[in-house]
Amino acid sequence: MQKKKPVNILQQLAKQTFNEAWKYLDKKKLTKKEKISLLNLVHTSYYLWQQVPAHTSTHTSISLWQISRAYAHIGDGANALLFAEENIQLCKTEKPDGFYTAYAYESAARAHIVSGNKTKAAAQIKHALKAIQTTKEKHLDSFHKDMEALKAML
Repeated sequence: MQKKKPVNILQQLAKQTFNEAWKYLDKKKLTKKEKISLLNLVHTSYYLWQQVPAHTSTHTSISLWQISRAYAHIGDGANALLFAEENIQLCKTEKPDGFYTAYAYESAARAHIVSGNKTKAAAQIKHALKAIQTTKEKHLDSFHKDMEALKAML
């Protein structure tokens, strides 16, 4: 009989709060209470991932991307950019797969769009498109769809 691998409760909760945040990110318009819930979820997920002994820079990058995305979603370009820039710096230092680096730049582009700076957004989209060329990921339909959506906002 094989023993089950123990489930790390922190990792389980980090995944749960990450996934729960999408309930709000998928909505077009949020109430004030929903905005607060969204921010609480993304920051909680980030914190929990940092406590998981086996967490990697990829987990951190994904968390920073989601936090940036949440701030952009509620219209707070300054905080969206703060977390996007932190993610870009992490990617430059830790060098995760190009997929994660591309999404770090995607979040910066989104932050600039929310802030009304389309020129800087366009530059970030170019960085994202360059970074994605180094990925090992095979399924990039969502990435290309996200890039087209951002370009349409310019």
